[in-house]
Amino acid sequence: MNNGTALKDVVVTEYINDKNAVFSEHDGMLSMKLISSDGDKDYDRVFLHRCFPHELEDGYISVLDREQNEICMIRSLSDFSDDVRKMLERELKRRYRVSVVKRIKSVNERYGYSYWKIEDENGACEFTVRDTYRSITKISSDRIYITDVDGNRYEIPSLEALDRKSFRKIELFL
Repeated sequence: MNNGTALKDVVVTEYINDKNAVFSEHDGMLSMKLISSDGDKDYDRVFLHRCFPHELEDGYISVLDREQNEICMIRSLSDFSDDVRKMLERELKRRYRVSVVKRIKSVNERYGYSYWKIEDENGACEFTVRDTYRSITKISSDRIYITDVDGNRYEIPSLEALDRKSFRKIELFL
C-alpha cells in the first residue's frame, strides 16, 4: 500500500440481505447462495462470526467459508425475513452459547493450563483453559468471559455477586 492505494480500494466488503443472499440449513449445517450479476455462487457450508460480539449481537456479522475466509457481511439481521433471521439467530446461538457461572469450586494450574470445576445454570461443569490470563476477557470492570480450549464461553456477569470463596479462586487471574 506504499503506492498510495487506499485501504478502501484493497478491502471490499459486500453487505448482504434478502435480495442478494439465500440461506438454508442441511443436516444441521448452514449453507448460502450469493446472488450476483456476475453469476451466483453456492457455499455448501458457511460460518457466522460476530465482529462485535459484546456490543452488537444482531449486527456486523461476518459470513465465512470453510477455510474461515470472509465471503460477505450481514449489516443487520433485520435485513432478512423472519424465517431467515430465526435460522441465523439459531446458528449464532449455537456458536456463541455462553454458560453463566454461578459458583467456582476449584481452579488448578498445571503446565500452562488451568482446570476449572464450576457450577453453572445446568449444574456441575468442568473445563480446561489454556493460558488462563489471555483466556479471560474483561467486558466491564465487573463482568468477564472465560474461553476454554474448545472455544466454549463461560460468563461471570458480576464478579461482585460471586460468593467470597469463588472470587478468591480467580482473583489472581484478574
